[in-house]
Amino acid sequence: MMTRYYNIPLLFLVAIAAALAFLFWSIGLSGLVEPLKMGDTYLTKSIAGLAKDALFVPLKPVMYALIILSIGASIAISRGGMGAKFARVLGFFIGFSLIGVFVAVAAHTLFPIDVFDSPSDLGLAETKTIEPIPFLKKIYGVVTSPLMISIYAGILLGRALKRLEAQHPGIGQQADIVSDLFIKGFIKFLWITIPLAVFGSLTLALNRPGGIETLAKLAKILPVYVGSMAVVWVLMVAITSRILGHGLSFMGRALIPQAVVAIATSSSMATLPATRIACDQLGADADEATPFYTVGATINMVGTLMGLTLISLYGMQAYGVDVTLSDRLVVAFQSLVYATSAAGVPSSSIVLIQELLTSHGVSGEFATYVTGIIITIDTLILDRMRTMLNTQSDSMSTANGLKLYYKTPKTLVD
Repeated sequence: MMTRYYNIPLLFLVAIAAALAFLFWSIGLSGLVEPLKMGDTYLTKSIAGLAKDALFVPLKPVMYALIILSIGASIAISRGGMGAKFARVLGFFIGFSLIGVFVAVAAHTLFPIDVFDSPSDLGLAETKTIEPIPFLKKIYGVVTSPLMISIYAGILLGRALKRLEAQHPGIGQQADIVSDLFIKGFIKFLWITIPLAVFGSLTLALNRPGGIETLAKLAKILPVYVGSMAVVWVLMVAITSRILGHGLSFMGRALIPQAVVAIATSSSMATLPATRIACDQLGADADEATPFYTVGATINMVGTLMGLTLISLYGMQAYGVDVTLSDRLVVAFQSLVYATSAAGVPSSSIVLIQELLTSHGVSGEFATYVTGIIITIDTLILDRMRTMLNTQSDSMSTANGLKLYYKTPKTLVD
């Protein structure tokens, strides 16, 4: 029974959850948002609240564990240093990410629209003056955040496993197998909890005063979100076209099938076979390209960093934080680092928004509201755009890096 459930596309499950939320709201089933009581005794929060929490309560610790294990396993099975090929591919990973950083910052600067309700509108807290956090204190908050500590722990775990490899050959491969099993279990967890969270979050939003207006306001982010990612995609295609010496029609034939798979699956990992074909179509030998785009599916997250940047900046703005240019840049570069730790599975990066917001002085309660409301459109639209840009960057970076490697003399020892 559950095997059949996991074979249903996540988009279809989310659409059903959203439809049920609107159906129950239209017939006036407001009891879903009332706390469950027995007489005057409070038992637990509402059914809608429990549905939302099914994802958000366990997601953060599960994500931390996944980050530690996946980074540790990746380091444990790594072989050799950074060769000339990888150095060139990595240069494009970083270059395209920096383009994403500056386009996302420019998009928020040019379009400072109201996307989320303020805390006072939501009744979360009284309006108060938000004290600015000193720049160095923000940086300190970033490098000591729980997410960054998880990344450090993953690196230490990987180094420890590598040292044990001499006494226990194959321990790195065993850790990688465990990491893969963890990811598979994590995907099944998301397949159940994301539809529940969408149902719960939509139900809570619709039954709040001005609920429809809240969702309509949320839709304002779509043109900025999609438009900024389209700009980055066009820039990446233009750069790649110039380096590879191919016209735009050739680029379209090579990249569009990969983009379709990425949008349909909303998973960088699930798009790996299509990424392999795209690299081959762009002129990079598929077997030679495999290690590079596979690494890219883990660390090269241009779309994710842009999505995190935009949502976080609009969330800070709604909370009342005076977002300066330096704030935008800090959030963008913080998103660049955080995005590398996101698993390549649907909507897994959504928990990182809470980390970003709270590290800039936003209350945990409001950060939870932002993540809860954004997931109502994340699985349907936003995550698909992120995945498309992530995977397109993987294939183009790999093809560009290998092209430059064969055009120029070796500069590093492989």
